[in-house]
Amino acid sequence: MSVLGVITNPTAGSGRGQRWGAQAVAALSGRGHRVIDLSRGSWAASLEEARRRHPELDALVVVGGDGMVHLGVQACAGSRLPLGIVAAGSGNDAAMSLGLPLHDVEVSVAALERGLDGDVARIDLGRIDGGGVADRKGRRYFAAVLSMGIDAAIAAYGNRLRFPRGPLKYKVATARELPRFRPYGVRIEADGETWEQSCTLVAVANGPVFGGGLCISRDSSLVDGSVELVVADAVSRRRIVQLFPKLYDGSVLDEPEARVVRAKRVRIGPAPGGAPLPAAFADGELVGPAPLDIRAERGALQVLGGRPDSLRA
Repeated sequence: MSVLGVITNPTAGSGRGQRWGAQAVAALSGRGHRVIDLSRGSWAASLEEARRRHPELDALVVVGGDGMVHLGVQACAGSRLPLGIVAAGSGNDAAMSLGLPLHDVEVSVAALERGLDGDVARIDLGRIDGGGVADRKGRRYFAAVLSMGIDAAIAAYGNRLRFPRGPLKYKVATARELPRFRPYGVRIEADGETWEQSCTLVAVANGPVFGGGLCISRDSSLVDGSVELVVADAVSRRRIVQLFPKLYDGSVLDEPEARVVRAKRVRIGPAPGGAPLPAAFADGELVGPAPLDIRAERGALQVLGGRPDSLRA
């Protein structure tokens, strides 16, 4: 028997998260595990409870989408405690990159049990440091992608919408933000190389996908000890509309406006000559404003039943 802390998000999957969470708890309890509910009504309160109960647990299990995985990453990064994921959200980028089941509680629980029996993947994380980082430690970790640019502006507005729910709200947010877009001024340092430019988007990828499966960095690996800096040059609104469909298969990286730089450390800050950068989002969660320092932390997280880089196979 294992002692498992479980955190669920009742709003995940456009409101189906409560049912999926109950199913996961029942399945784990039915297989003989002791389950401790660590959900505390808010993201921050649940994270604090998970950190407080660390010594009692054999693993932490999160049920939901990328936001819940991001919470679990903060709780488990750099510790002995492995993370289990029941991917049940509208966006499941981290779970996709890890080859974990999506929207199937029973299969997800079976993967967790394989992990408890020793099938554990050790993966890299991106580490974010900055004075405005939204965490009491002034530090955050991410599993998939951190981004600043038009996508972050859209995400920020979409997160404020109460209706519509699910992916449709981001279409509404896009329709609102795209006409307001002006290229952003950014100063970038990557492993000692420094430059300033105007951009449409700047991102740091630990994994290949973001935004619900959009491919922003097809060569990113969860186990190579580096991150990929992705920069899209300043383009017109019309060109953004033309480029967006190319994110589905990663072919946007073949366009002349895109640049990818592999690095171990990246610093992103504001620069004159463009609009202010939006606050960064990582794994779909608000992180904070520039300047930010990002670096790869090799082997910082253990994931039950994960298959790193399954999307690259």
